Amino acid sequence: MKRMCLARLALVGLLAGLGGCASLGPSHYYQLDGGNARTPAGSERGLAVWIENLQLADYLQRDVLLERQPDGSLKTTRDHWAGPLDANVRQLLQRQLAGRLNSGRVVVGEQPAGFDPQYRVELVVTRLDAGDQAPAALDASWQLRDGQGRLLDTEVVHLQARHAGDRAAQVRAQSELLQQLSARLATDLTKVAQRGRRDSEVARKEPKKLVEEAQARPTLPAVVPIRTGAEVYRF
Repeated sequence: MKRMCLARLALVGLLAGLGGCASLGPSHYYQLDGGNARTPAGSERGLAVWIENLQLADYLQRDVLLERQPDGSLKTTRDHWAGPLDANVRQLLQRQLAGRLNSGRVVVGEQPAGFDPQYRVELVVTRLDAGDQAPAALDASWQLRDGQGRLLDTEVVHLQARHAGDRAAQVRAQSELLQQLSARLATDLTKVAQRGRRDSEVARKEPKKLVEEAQARPTLPAVVPIRTGAEVYRF
């Protein structure tokens, strides 16, 4: 009789455990959406850009998805990223920047042998999350340098996007924010490149302009002593 009671208790416990697991639901895996970026016209055309350093916040260095709560805290979910998030972000940025710059020379991560970048970028993402009652949010900053490492520009951005609330909508909104970040960075790169071309053009024309100004400057006639032929007599 005692054995039968124990067996029944064990069966009840097993069923309760299975019921609890079922109520939690299965885990899901998500990837960021790279968007509909256009394919560059050629692999050897466009700006040569190297994102040499991409740093994600510590709480993003995990495979599980975290959900932002109304009080600002982060809650662990049963869902996961389908692969390392930093690799997913690198792929998205490279695809977006290449399309927006129409350049086949955009590198994110390790510098390939023989690759000589015109511009180098250090990008830091300090926040990328969403919640069922909180909009998706992204905080990031970058430093833009020339090929020799001279600082050209810096930028700090804060972006938000509303969504429907479910997990898929949250991830989709985070993807859209990263695409917006790529657009901001591409705009900054284009602006700096245009400014550099203008400065180079001015520097090239400056010597020629100085010569032309010197040639156009009026010259004074030479001073010639005047002789009258008069003589002075002293007594």
